[in-house]
Amino acid sequence: MNRRTLFISAFSAAFLPDIARASAPLTFVPQPGLVGSGRLNILTVPVLDVSLFAPLSHWRPDKPYALQVTFLRDLEARRMAGHIRDEMRHTGAGDAGHLELWTRELEAVLPDMRRGDVLTGVRDQGGAVLFFHGDRSLGHIAENGFSEAFFGICLGPRTSQPKLRQAVLGLASPEYQGM
Repeated sequence: MNRRTLFISAFSAAFLPDIARASAPLTFVPQPGLVGSGRLNILTVPVLDVSLFAPLSHWRPDKPYALQVTFLRDLEARRMAGHIRDEMRHTGAGDAGHLELWTRELEAVLPDMRRGDVLTGVRDQGGAVLFFHGDRSLGHIAENGFSEAFFGICLGPRTSQPKLRQAVLGLASPEYQGM
């Protein structure tokens, strides 16, 4: 390998978005393109980087898309499932029974995440949510209403993080401070 090729390879690896690091989930999204991305900071502490991929970079909630989350801190699966439940409750999604069912399903699917890990949720053509840790399939949740409730945490109008929503939907700057 000559020096120029080595430089280009190193440069590309350093600056490619996470799409290159976790590409298997994106095979479920036809012609995936980045819609937007943002960082969630809580009290100035970086917690998550979030990117949305959709066909031709155009998101529609009723079509396949992928929400990719890069963890900037360690997070236990049980705690993550609890946070997701609390955020779904905040958005008004589901009744208490659904929220508890979905929490148990999330606890069964999600692994503990470490700093630098990439978790991708894919809304498939049928409306199920497929979960991936990097390129490894974790399972899916196809319960009626789960997809809208789960993705509504970040993409819905009742999210607790409206600036992150704007950034991920490509409507605002990706730099902002969360809570």
